Amino acid sequence: MKLFEISLYLHIPFCDSKCGYCAFNSQINKNHLKTIYMETLARYVSYKIHNLLEENQNLQITSVYIGGGTPNSVKSRAYSSLFAEFSPYLAPQAEISIEANPNSLSLEWLQTLQSLGVNRLSLGAQSFEDSKLIFLERHHRKDSIFYAIEMALKAGLKNLSIDLIYGTPLCNASLLTQELETACALPLSHLSAYQLSIDEGSRFYANKESLGNLRDFEGEFEGFLSMGHFIKSYLQTKGFKQYEVSNYAKTSPSYHNLRYWEGKEYLGIGAGAVGFQGGVRTSMPKSIEKFLSGFYEEKEILSTHNQLLEHLFLGFRSCVGVERKRIPNTRNLKILLEENKVKQDGERIYAKDYFLGDEIALFVG
Repeated sequence: MKLFEISLYLHIPFCDSKCGYCAFNSQINKNHLKTIYMETLARYVSYKIHNLLEENQNLQITSVYIGGGTPNSVKSRAYSSLFAEFSPYLAPQAEISIEANPNSLSLEWLQTLQSLGVNRLSLGAQSFEDSKLIFLERHHRKDSIFYAIEMALKAGLKNLSIDLIYGTPLCNASLLTQELETACALPLSHLSAYQLSIDEGSRFYANKESLGNLRDFEGEFEGFLSMGHFIKSYLQTKGFKQYEVSNYAKTSPSYHNLRYWEGKEYLGIGAGAVGFQGGVRTSMPKSIEKFLSGFYEEKEILSTHNQLLEHLFLGFRSCVGVERKRIPNTRNLKILLEENKVKQDGERIYAKDYFLGDEIALFVG
């Protein structure tokens, strides 16, 4: 019987506070809904899995990612029934990741999640400079990041990742170098570095005139095209290889992330969660109350053209690349090859600079 592989994204929308830059579906002052939300989430996971089993008896979940929001704002015991629904279908070496904020992390919470099967922790560090954390409206400080990593190791979680944000008005070459030095001294296997973006729906967007200069500080990074290129170069000297425009791995990339960029199928369950299956993008209501009122998914059937464009964007932004035969504009591809903007390895084409991935995708799409 043919094996049917799929990934699972679970969204925990609760947060103790909303950071200024955050435009994700994270909600505050909803503590009274946490218990029923987790119970409902478990039921929806069961429902989706059993629907899949009707067509694919040999189902295997290859990766799980629990994001938010702040997953550790929910008590650890609330996760037991959720894990019970999908654990029987996990692949033997399934990657199970969970996000956490450093300031509200406890050893007991980590130990419980590790015992349930979590084997990868992604910490929302964002910065090792307290003044920058204050600017970002984070509630933790740098010392709590070190403490969180220490507790994670005690809990047996050795596959550790952190997120960093760059491009704030406080950033300069000296500060960024110091932050990268600090990060690389920690026992991390993965690091994500995101340029600050002011997105609609965030407090920063509503007050963007008062934020100051968010330019890329090209002049301070002599010999580099951008701050992102400086980060890439520095991390490479420390053994971190860029495998996507914002993601770096010391050993191997996040398997769950790779499945996104390879265009593989995944279930997205939770308030505001997005999934992709059989050329159809699904999305669940962002409102927690609507999510609790009954199972509902919006479905968007992606046209062949839109699927191809998405494939080009994801492929050129990452180590996945794109099959040459799937690139529509061969004339423009030839130009990029001649200008050394892309390279060919076998039957696949790769961007030589992932930071140019979107432009390359548009040029050949």
